[in-house]
Amino acid sequence: MGDLKEKFLHNAELAWFVIMLIMVAVFFSWSVVEVTNGSSTSIRYGLPLFSGLPPFAQQAVINFQRHPPANGTSEVINGVLVVNMTAYQNSTFSDVFQPNLIVVQPNQPVVIILNSPQVITGFFMRLPDGVVNVNAIPGEPSYVYFVTPSQPGNYTWREPEYAGYGFSYMTGTLEVV
Repeated sequence: MGDLKEKFLHNAELAWFVIMLIMVAVFFSWSVVEVTNGSSTSIRYGLPLFSGLPPFAQQAVINFQRHPPANGTSEVINGVLVVNMTAYQNSTFSDVFQPNLIVVQPNQPVVIILNSPQVITGFFMRLPDGVVNVNAIPGEPSYVYFVTPSQPGNYTWREPEYAGYGFSYMTGTLEVV
């Protein structure tokens, strides 16, 4: 009788372990699906991924990439300013963000496609409504989404990562007119 009880307890422990393992796998998979399709409510618009953009901004980026503008860097599509920005590692302290000036209207949605061909880089800007801080790795675009402030003014973005000599001089300006 004692031997049967031991077998039952051993199998029950194994059954609970398998059940818990299945539950972990289900919740992990659920989280991965939510993050990759942009439906995660906790970090939905904070991801530097395309899926982290709001749907209307995703559509603007798709249109921008299908039909690039003549100047190659920015275009307003359905009210969303899409900017294709590249951050270069540069020791001459000049124009390391291309473009390094973005002129926008108040309360305008903006998507920045941040590219870094050389080193891990980033984009940090303090706005009245909060901070925009995104990193980019070489070869993979990061997507920055924000709505411009309602009051006109100049806002400076900076390089938040140590990207080489002179990284503290890597800046640009958002001009709200």
